Amino acid sequence: MVQAIENLTTLRIRLISRAPHPRLAEWDQVAADILDADPVRGYADLLSHRVGGRVELAIRRDLLAGAAPGTVIRLRAKLAAGEIVAEPHPPPGEFTIRPATR
Repeated sequence: MVQAIENLTTLRIRLISRAPHPRLAEWDQVAADILDADPVRGYADLLSHRVGGRVELAIRRDLLAGAAPGTVIRLRAKLAAGEIVAEPHPPPGEFTIRPATR
């Protein structure tokens, strides 16, 4: 049996698109560009190497609050079972949305 690595990374992403997640009710599957990443103290950082790339990640729909393409989001996420998943209940200040600018 393989033991999962406790991991968590702070990401700043730019939302490209979103759609209902195919397996997780009340979650969206988001395509996003990773703009920046920082390790979270006490956790393995498995996502920083993806800065500058485009990824898909799962985010609880109610956290996105109508976020549109171009929106910049700061969140904490982990790699779980091969999928990037945002914290479902982030601590205060750990999930922020900056609306897209034209």
